[in-house]
Amino acid sequence: IGNAAINSETDERGMYEYFATHALISQETWYAIQKYCDFLPNVTQVSQCKSAKLDAENQVFPHIDIYDIYAPRCLSFNLTSRPKKTNIMELDPCGEYYVHAYLNREDVQEALHANVTKLDHDWEECSEVIHPWGDSPPTVLPLLQEFMSNGLRVWVYSGDTDGRVPVTSTQRSLSKMGLPTKSPWRPWFLGGGVGGYVQVYEGDLTFATVRGAGHKVPISRPRRALSLITHFLA
Repeated sequence: IGNAAINSETDERGMYEYFATHALISQETWYAIQKYCDFLPNVTQVSQCKSAKLDAENQVFPHIDIYDIYAPRCLSFNLTSRPKKTNIMELDPCGEYYVHAYLNREDVQEALHANVTKLDHDWEECSEVIHPWGDSPPTVLPLLQEFMSNGLRVWVYSGDTDGRVPVTSTQRSLSKMGLPTKSPWRPWFLGGGVGGYVQVYEGDLTFATVRGAGHKVPISRPRRALSLITHFLA
């Protein structure tokens, strides 16, 4: 399970904590969020909380890629008539715009047997056509417990430069399970360098980070992502 929202209360709190600990928001904003915000589901927030969250969003979202806080942003949305050369080891920050344009081409949709009903809106990577979406539980931690109780190995990993579902969110969420540590926090290595960090819990749950990776780990750090999945399948 990679950079996944697994428990809404701790996921959201951990996101703002990540902003604060990575110098993306001011300490005053972080203090106000901690003081006034209640992250439990279905809670109506007081005005001071709403104001502090808005301050945080204004300090972060317009300026950086929240899904990979140290990655460059796309500065030109222009498409080219001929495909650009690709390099799996060099991230193109405009890639999502190319995918959007490609998958909304009529010939591509026809080849994929997609959009046969000719919808009146584009395909989107994260669509808000159905909004608000209220058909998901606030937590999947009981599912993780169920997997473990049935003898399934569970690996949860986080790219450590993802600001949307950051490592702090996942750590807070997993801590709610109250699992004893089986193997303490340590680095894992690839090619002589640190690939990330890992901790193993009783019940066969492993938490791993991928150093320098954003929300989409295989895109930003393909070799480290391959190493991670290879070790999981071994």
